[in-house]
Amino acid sequence: MNISIGQREFLLEILNYEYVIPNEFHVCIKDAIRKYATNTRYSEATIDSMLKKPQSMATSIGAIQDNNLSLFRGKFAEWLACIEYNALKNKGIVLMTIINPDSTSKADLLHIIKKGDKYEAIPGPDIKCGGNRYVLYQWNKIVNSRYDIPMVDMDGILTTEEGLKMLTDKQREKFEQLKQLHPRKKPIKSEWNKQDINRLMLDYLKYVSEGITPADSEDRPFIASKENRDRIRDKLSKLSCKNEKRSSWDVFRKKASELPNIPENYLNTITRAKVEKKKGEGVSKKGSQAPTENIKYAKGKENNNTTRSVPGNKYVNKPKQKGLIKRVANLLGYDSPTEMFVDAGVKNLPAAVAAGRVIANKIFRGGTNSGASLLDNHVNEKKYKNSIKIENSTNETANTNSSTHASLSEHIVKGHGQHYNTREGRIFKRKEPFLRGKNNESI
Repeated sequence: MNISIGQREFLLEILNYEYVIPNEFHVCIKDAIRKYATNTRYSEATIDSMLKKPQSMATSIGAIQDNNLSLFRGKFAEWLACIEYNALKNKGIVLMTIINPDSTSKADLLHIIKKGDKYEAIPGPDIKCGGNRYVLYQWNKIVNSRYDIPMVDMDGILTTEEGLKMLTDKQREKFEQLKQLHPRKKPIKSEWNKQDINRLMLDYLKYVSEGITPADSEDRPFIASKENRDRIRDKLSKLSCKNEKRSSWDVFRKKASELPNIPENYLNTITRAKVEKKKGEGVSKKGSQAPTENIKYAKGKENNNTTRSVPGNKYVNKPKQKGLIKRVANLLGYDSPTEMFVDAGVKNLPAAVAAGRVIANKIFRGGTNSGASLLDNHVNEKKYKNSIKIENSTNETANTNSSTHASLSEHIVKGHGQHYNTREGRIFKRKEPFLRGKNNESI
């Protein structure tokens, strides 16, 4: 069977439920259990218990052994065969196929048919899978001791050319003898092949133990260790406690019949929940980043006047660099940034770039013998300008102090001291008391 990812997802939904036998089928199935039982000494109470007990793939978990999945694989194959009959093979009076409640019976499946207004349960096939020696041995037992029960050859050992090639000469001779002795008895070929069974079995084990579905599977191998078995048992032991995971064989039949029409993109409930969760987390994460950042910088808060520019927001201020450029200019001995840029010949560049070029110019030129750096030149020039200002100020102060100021009345100015800025530095001069007033005007 060419099975898609969507069908694998759908199959896990079917296999993750437990199923109960509808009450209307109890009588006919009870008769079938007695008729096809290997143990003919079942009590009435034992059979009633079988009928009422929910059936599920989970009950076969105990068949998993360390590094050996063969027993579990056989049980898993029974469920796949049951799905195959309900999906592809049942026609006419056959209403449904179920797993036989009697796990010891040679008939692994039971077919429920309707004759008139009555139901009847007839034996379904014995489901066999495994190596060529084992399958041929089981086929020999069926045709010689339970001729009324068919056998499904799940791995195609006796029903495909590839499988027949695996038989030894002696095994092939034995198979031909059985065909001659029972010409009307033939093994039934399954639509599932060996690769399908293995793939779907691992799908199921990863699904129930790790919650990994085919749509998000990383194809991690399953190791049948004790730790994995215990974890799976723990998970599946809680299955019967979940009423939403219990259904009837009527629903099983309906779901199985839908399998051929399941689309490639189908996702089961577990996978859909994962997808929705990831979408929600993605939207939440995306929405929690940019908006708060844009609001913060658009309002200019907590940015110390260095507001960043956020893409897509035209109201966000550009970086303010004037204060920094001005400090750089003063550090280099200029009165203003404009003076610095004009002197360096970079007035047409952006402020930050121009300042950087000026600094680089001073650094690289300062260590050469070709001439003094811009910093040296402008520091000297600045000192010269300051000295001129100080000299002029000193002269003006001296002139002011030596001049006579008019006063309305004659009075004596007390002796006092005064500081003066001179070329040699700041000095202190002492002045003696002197007469000031109208009388001085005639002098």
